[in-house]
Amino acid sequence: MSVSYVVQKCTSCAGTKFDYDKETKMWKCLYCGALIERHEQADTMFTIKNVVRQSLLDIAYKRMSSAQNNLVECKKIDSRYVGTIIAELAYEMNMIVNGGISKSEQQNYFAMMKKNYMALKAMGDSPTEEELVLYEFFDSAEVTGVLILLFDSMNAIPRRDVLLKDYDASEVYSMDLNSNLINFAVKNEKYDLFDQILHNADNINKKAVMKTLLLKCPYSESKAENVIFLIEKEDEWTEDDRKLFESYISDSMDDVVAKCQIAAALCKTPARPSVECLMDHVISQLKDSQIVYELMSSLISDKLLDVETATIVNYSVFSCEYDICLQNLRMLYESDNFVELNSNHFKGILGREDFDTENKKSVIDEMLKFEIPEKVKYRFISDYLCDGYDEPDTRLDLLQYLFSLTDELPTNSVEKYILNCMTDKELKAEIIKLLFEMKLNRSFFHQTLSNYIIDSTDAFDVKKEVIYQLLQAGLKVNANACAVMLLMQNMPAEQRTELLRMAKASGVNYDDVIDIYISSVQPSQFESSIFGELIQSVSRISNKILFRYVLELHDLPAAKVGSISKMLKLCYLSPEMINCTIVYNQDRINCNLIQAYILLSTENVQTAIGVIDALEGGKGSASIDVDVSGARCKFKKYIAMKNKMGVLSETTRALCVYCKLL
Repeated sequence: MSVSYVVQKCTSCAGTKFDYDKETKMWKCLYCGALIERHEQADTMFTIKNVVRQSLLDIAYKRMSSAQNNLVECKKIDSRYVGTIIAELAYEMNMIVNGGISKSEQQNYFAMMKKNYMALKAMGDSPTEEELVLYEFFDSAEVTGVLILLFDSMNAIPRRDVLLKDYDASEVYSMDLNSNLINFAVKNEKYDLFDQILHNADNINKKAVMKTLLLKCPYSESKAENVIFLIEKEDEWTEDDRKLFESYISDSMDDVVAKCQIAAALCKTPARPSVECLMDHVISQLKDSQIVYELMSSLISDKLLDVETATIVNYSVFSCEYDICLQNLRMLYESDNFVELNSNHFKGILGREDFDTENKKSVIDEMLKFEIPEKVKYRFISDYLCDGYDEPDTRLDLLQYLFSLTDELPTNSVEKYILNCMTDKELKAEIIKLLFEMKLNRSFFHQTLSNYIIDSTDAFDVKKEVIYQLLQAGLKVNANACAVMLLMQNMPAEQRTELLRMAKASGVNYDDVIDIYISSVQPSQFESSIFGELIQSVSRISNKILFRYVLELHDLPAAKVGSISKMLKLCYLSPEMINCTIVYNQDRINCNLIQAYILLSTENVQTAIGVIDALEGGKGSASIDVDVSGARCKFKKYIAMKNKMGVLSETTRALCVYCKLL
């Protein structure tokens, strides 16, 4: 079979160089742009081009035996025909790459390829007119695809590029050829060609193309669309494919929004990446709450593992914005997934600085729709109460809300708050009032008020209000703590007196309180009104208390005389029987209370005389012998000696005269 061609000239300019216009199926003159038809003359209807075309088509479908038979026919017709040479090259290349032949056979094919390639090059580095007519005749995306791959492998770039111009791969039906064209497109960055092949979804290995698309193609606006297209076209995604998508989401530098769109599509398949992967590499990096919501909605609508549900809960509670947090909890509640919330989740919400009080309330309301054990409520309310979250004004509002969620709290939490929490400052007493309106076992707090008075480091104004509130709540205070309270100098005496009366009503024993108070109070801190309150209700007075009151404490003159008279009735010993050891003018003196007062009194003469009178006159008692630095001595003689030395104070001298010691 032989074929001849009419040497074609442009009918307009007589040019002989043409380019094929695929749309019009005519040839365009490269000089003037005129369109003409090129004609061939053949001696039969069956031309060699048909056989070449069929051989290349067989190669496209890997029908190598049929391709070889057609190639034999080509050689019989015209072994030197350019189509025969090209078909031979294509066959030899495919046998080397995919033929499964031995090494020696490969060497033979390499030798034949080299010979045929040299023959093709001898015709020119670019396609001849005869070639162009042949390519026009093929009119097959599959045959053209085989040749593009052949010329690319042989580095015959001018021939490859002629075929690539206006090449449409959408009608390639060979999966093997499409797979090779995909690799060619990626290698040469021909992404338009890649898209054409990808959208021919029924004739590609979608999973293989997906792997290439995810891991080898750079990011573009169409990449996510292509990935989603393949996800939706493939019906057999399995859990085994999950690793591919997780690798892409974890390692790719593609736009996070694109990853999110892909993840949303995957949520409808068994290949969905794990929630942890999506949380770490997609959701946590998204800024648009609507996009986050859409992905979370897709995730939560699926049946999740318990660990995945926990991951979503933790993200919602500790990380995401308020709107997303609320939506996630609502979706979880409405889903079939098991959700377990613990006290740390509630604490996480309460500790969120980016949530205002109303935000926290609404989220906790949503969380409480799940089955929450009472002990979990106790725990997170107690922790918020005691651990110092938020500012006082905010805390009061939120604590009122939290206390409404339960009837009671652990008593140890309440006591911990009273004794240790300083966060609420001036509002602490009000919060304590709220606490004691709950069902509390008040018998547990028998030492709480006493411990608070002694150990608390609250500011004074806070402390007095708290003490008042605890007494109002019926807590009792022991004598030692009550005395400590009475010594709180920053509180006005009338307030301390009021607290003292409340302590009395709670059952404190004034007998013990007055002992501790008088023993502890500094003379400069002594309060007449407090002492007066105490002395009215005591049933006994110890010798040491009478001694200290008479000798060391300065009361109001009228009050002191009256108090001494009352104390003497409550004391077991009379003043002359109360032994005192004092130091006077460098002498260590062992004497009775009356003698000690005469020597040590610093009060004015009138008050001092009143005290002496209150101490039952003291005239006889004042003359009793005393022990001065170990030597027995008449007290009157000792006074005379000291008077002579001029060391007696004015008050002492007046008392000595009054008692007839001078």
